[in-house]
Amino acid sequence: MPTDEKQTEFEAAGEQKPLSILQEFVLFVTESKKWWLLPILAALSLMGLLIALSATGVAPFIYSLF
Repeated sequence: MPTDEKQTEFEAAGEQKPLSILQEFVLFVTESKKWWLLPILAALSLMGLLIALSATGVAPFIYSLF
């Protein structure tokens, strides 16, 4: 099998640096036009942040918001 200077698209993709999860999500949203996922992700992230902060010294300040 002769070695060619050209690489196939598959081989070139295999040599690229892997994307982070955030980069993959942004690429997915832009290519598939699923913009409705962004508000859901923002709401889930905000809820996770509030839950994480409720276990710290910031909890009394969070509870006063509600």
